Amino acid sequence: MKVALIADVHANLPALEAVMEHARRKGCEAFWNVGDSVGYGAFPEEVVAILRRQAVNVIGNYDRKVLEVKKQDAFWRETGMPEKRMAFNWAYDHLSEESRKWLSSLPEQLRMEVEGKRILLLHASPLSAKEHLSPETPLSRFEILAEAADADLVVCGHSHRPFSIRAKKTVFVNPGSVGRPDDQDARAAYATLTLRKGRFRLCQYRVPYDVKRAADEARRRGLPEAFAQMLLRGVSLSSLLEEESPGRGDLLISARKFAELCGAEAEHARQVERLALKLFDLLKPLHGLGKRERFLLQCAAILHDIGWVKGGTGHHKTSLRLIREAPQLGCFSSRERGIIGSIARYHRGKLPSEGHSAYGALSEGDRFTVCALASLLRLADGMDASHGSVVREIALRMEPGRIFIECRVSSPAFWERESTEKKKDLFELTFRKELKIEWSQA
Repeated sequence: MKVALIADVHANLPALEAVMEHARRKGCEAFWNVGDSVGYGAFPEEVVAILRRQAVNVIGNYDRKVLEVKKQDAFWRETGMPEKRMAFNWAYDHLSEESRKWLSSLPEQLRMEVEGKRILLLHASPLSAKEHLSPETPLSRFEILAEAADADLVVCGHSHRPFSIRAKKTVFVNPGSVGRPDDQDARAAYATLTLRKGRFRLCQYRVPYDVKRAADEARRRGLPEAFAQMLLRGVSLSSLLEEESPGRGDLLISARKFAELCGAEAEHARQVERLALKLFDLLKPLHGLGKRERFLLQCAAILHDIGWVKGGTGHHKTSLRLIREAPQLGCFSSRERGIIGSIARYHRGKLPSEGHSAYGALSEGDRFTVCALASLLRLADGMDASHGSVVREIALRMEPGRIFIECRVSSPAFWERESTEKKKDLFELTFRKELKIEWSQA
């Protein structure tokens, strides 16, 4: 008998399809899935439908969190990463009631005997549903777990790290992650198990798949860009969110000095910077961008009006040119200049287009960054259209398909209302959600 061992599909249909096709070509007759079938990916219902028909399954911790996210709302507000909370809520909302019931019916562990071998399927470890087993786990720990497992073979997932380790008389195998590898190898991972005459053999595989389809569908369905980048780069969400530009304090000083040199209105720049960063922080569950992108937005907010040094007509285009060419900003890389300059350019005027040379020269990922951050800068600039700093605070609430931003103001803010309404176009185009701006007296 030959079996495909799979884990951590995370609603990635293209990866699952590629692995199943590869496994069948290798002669696999069955699929054993050790959990985390949903969460993060754009295809929860489709993945569950396949696994339900074609695999032996146990439940994973992410499956459980998806099922419980509505009950754990207060917990997630206090302790959970907003991106994770969004992932679980989105998966729950995009699973049918029938699929949720099926997931909730799955066991945490499953024992079977095949060809005289005792096999234990589980997601994490025999002693804990949260323990990550990896090649770095000490052998002494595996020996303790072997006693608890009381099996010849333990199949686990959870850590996304492929390995096979013998401890005493037990072999532990992790096939790696089908749908969300995080070892900087974007290919799907799985393993095969051949059982014959009381013996077994394990083989690990990495399988290329249409990762662009998976990433594009995540974007199309309104999931944060970080979820697409995880797939494209083969990295974890936490590593993406922890990325930050080195020496950014010195770079910000350089940006502020150059803005002062160009005669940019300091009070307006500070207000736009404050509002843009506030929008970034409030909307993080939507855009999924990290510290590096927040820094780029901050620089663009500081520099967005420097083009006025050459006059008001087309000043947004002049800002782009100065950011890209001014020697005073030579401390930034050419890529950073292209991104920051493009964000600043689109704070007004026409929307991003590949026909614009600076924007067209960017990579696909950087273009999304520009669109996402420029949409926030565009709103922030609209909220200070009078240059009077009348918006004192911003509040946010999110609904399926719609986002509400409340601006609390110190005066009627007629110019701000009109300008912000005009400038919400890029936000709605980028995130495919209707944006409602509400105004209230502070």
